[in-house]
Amino acid sequence: MRDMQDDDTKSPAPPPAAAAAARRAAGQAAPDASALRDRFAKLAQADTPEAATDAAAAAAADDEVTRIRALIDEMRPTFRRDGGDIELVRVEGAKVIVHLSGACAGCMLAGQTLYGVQKRITDILGRPFRVIPDIRH
Repeated sequence: MRDMQDDDTKSPAPPPAAAAAARRAAGQAAPDASALRDRFAKLAQADTPEAATDAAAAAAADDEVTRIRALIDEMRPTFRRDGGDIELVRVEGAKVIVHLSGACAGCMLAGQTLYGVQKRITDILGRPFRVIPDIRH
């Protein structure tokens, strides 16, 4: 019986519209809900381990692209000596897309050459990559 009496004496929370009207009557401004929501979202993103992991993954990917570009630039004199050239087009995950030009573009051994580039990149970076020629028309 005591529990029921306690429930009857408690006053329910005012509805949000009534609370806002009471704040306006008291001269207080209503809080900006969208600003609070945005601030909370930023705080939630900054504290999550996923945000730190995403930033670290992006930095690692940028480092890998830089290292791949340096490796291709290091191998470029060999290609030029044979009358061809190689350039990095883009890196998409584990795919390294390159453009072969000059004598390398029509060479029968281009597949073996790309395999050598692939093996070198894989050995240096320590994870498998696939080197794919970019076909430009």
